Amino acid sequence: MKPVSKGAKVDKFITITPQEIPAHLKQGKACLAAGRCREALKEFSSILKVAPGNMETRVWIHKAKQAMAKPEEAPLTEGEKPNYCVYMMMNVVTYRLCTSDYNCYGCDFDRQMQERAEAGDTEIVEALERYKSLPGGQRFCRYSLKGNVSFRLCSRLIDCTTCEFHQMMENVFQHQTIQRQEALRTKEQGWWWDYWG
Repeated sequence: MKPVSKGAKVDKFITITPQEIPAHLKQGKACLAAGRCREALKEFSSILKVAPGNMETRVWIHKAKQAMAKPEEAPLTEGEKPNYCVYMMMNVVTYRLCTSDYNCYGCDFDRQMQERAEAGDTEIVEALERYKSLPGGQRFCRYSLKGNVSFRLCSRLIDCTTCEFHQMMENVFQHQTIQRQEALRTKEQGWWWDYWG
């Protein structure tokens, strides 16, 4: 083994246990938000040594590498961060932004991906199988990935149409839409009566 000369820079190797994953993930995110991409990458890479299939960590590694490739700029706030496509967060595609405000069932891309999977497209099928083979604690529900709920694990292996939670969420969204439409109608009627009153 070659001796290390005085003053030589030595990279620290981070060794963690599975229980420490959330803390290192949080630390990596904080480093990335502060613009310290290399430190963030080191934190995320240490997680993959313990849990190579950790999907969330892979997404953050991708973000850190992208940030390193970009010229220096001020870190983004939570509201300014791009909305990554659910398929990117599931590691099915390398990079894609959401174009339908996370309304996956009204999204052409989601429909294309479903059709490709049903047609037996090996690339998509293998990516979905990798996602399905992750331990339960790493398979996040679509609604958690989209930010509708703070945390939920997938119980139906992405087959949302058979999921009771999906149906409940769809009912909630439908109810909210009806309430908004009624509020708008009431507001319009109030204006009409004020105009003629």
